[in-house]
Amino acid sequence: MSVSGYLRITRPVNAAAAGAAAAAAFWITGGTDILTAVLLFLSVTLICGAGNTINDCFDADIDRINRPDRPIPRGEATVKGAGIFTAVLFAVGFLCSLPVLPWCPLLAAVNILLLIMYSTSFKRMPLLGNLCVAYLTGSVFLFGGMAAGPESFLLTAPLFLVTFLGILSREIVKDAEDIEEDSKSGAYTLPMLIGVRASAVTAFVCMTAAAAAAFIPAVHWGIFYAAGILAVDIYLLRTSAKVLPCRTPEEVAASRTASYMKYGMVAAILVFFLSAAAVRLW
Repeated sequence: MSVSGYLRITRPVNAAAAGAAAAAAFWITGGTDILTAVLLFLSVTLICGAGNTINDCFDADIDRINRPDRPIPRGEATVKGAGIFTAVLFAVGFLCSLPVLPWCPLLAAVNILLLIMYSTSFKRMPLLGNLCVAYLTGSVFLFGGMAAGPESFLLTAPLFLVTFLGILSREIVKDAEDIEEDSKSGAYTLPMLIGVRASAVTAFVCMTAAAAAAFIPAVHWGIFYAAGILAVDIYLLRTSAKVLPCRTPEEVAASRTASYMKYGMVAAILVFFLSAAAVRLW
């Protein structure tokens, strides 16, 4: 056991990135209070880190085979210790949300419950696990918008919708790649239920909906945002279309669609934030 092992189990870079996204959403939607931004960052980072930790607790047996480099299989952390660490992170993360506007602690409580349910059961159910991941990812932006006030929350709603649909599309593609591994771990995913072909179509439809929803903020952020997001949309639609001819998990993996989708989603979020920042500063 080691301190570094317990830190690594939280996936600190991913957790901190989520916290930074919440703080950035707060700022671009009109938030100005530095203390609120810091509390948002801490709350989201700690809750996200706790979610990653509890996920490793329940995946410990699988990780000993598929991910022996993770802290628990390597002996850098124990399941019991990680469980206690999870509870502490959840508690402190929730406490950090309390001084913010009333809706933020409620959202924090809902997300904590969903993170627990995801690790214990949802991740092994068709579509439900995908919906959970998509919602939790998008809710980071809602968290920041809520902290800035009701009107600001409405500004982050389109960002949540685009993120939700885009992540849902990518999660379905990833499940189509991982049918063999998921079946060994006892999971029953959407591609197992409806097949690779139907899953590919579903993922493409979700990404198309995300691309359409991405134009909603153009009302606030203008023509330069519209031009930037159009370029990203074209990339994402071309990328997600690559999976349509696939019939097997091997073909889905070979297409590298999930990886390319990730790059496109990052680009879309950058366009969101840069456009919103430009409008606020100018």
